[in-house]
Amino acid sequence: MGDFIKGNNFVKFPLAIQQGIHLHRSIDRYTDQHPLFLTATNLLKPEFRLSAGVFVDIVFDHFLANDINRFTDSELSTFTQHVYSTLSKHDIYFDEKMQTFFGYMSQYNWLYNYKFIEGLSKSILGICKRYPRLGDGALAMECISNNIEQLNVCFYSFMPDLEFHCQCWHNSNKPDME
Repeated sequence: MGDFIKGNNFVKFPLAIQQGIHLHRSIDRYTDQHPLFLTATNLLKPEFRLSAGVFVDIVFDHFLANDINRFTDSELSTFTQHVYSTLSKHDIYFDEKMQTFFGYMSQYNWLYNYKFIEGLSKSILGICKRYPRLGDGALAMECISNNIEQLNVCFYSFMPDLEFHCQCWHNSNKPDME
């Protein structure tokens, strides 16, 4: 929901959803300025000067789905189904755009399918089709493929920092999460 709720429109939602949106925004801010994420985005430039971050974010989802230290195949499947189930219990808070997005996300099991190159490719091509200003999805996939090892190194170096950031955020926001 954090990508669909703009400005302070989050205040009309229950506190737990507000906290989730705050965390989402905190993660986005932290990620966008982190040196390793910036290094990763530079690998896709100059072809994707403004949209490289979008593609790196999706590639990092691919790496996360394949991280055997975090998920076995069955754990990833269970986790993604739990996410869909949790979201569907709160779909009364979705606007029409979010409702449509979530419908496709769950129907085509995007979260699980990030695990596969085909899922990564469909995600990149799909977002470029929905938002043509991002650029040529096929070219993005070619750039990703050409830099996959360096992107992977950036991801695995970045994740401990992001986890620490999230842990600090949770510790400073714990009373509100109750």
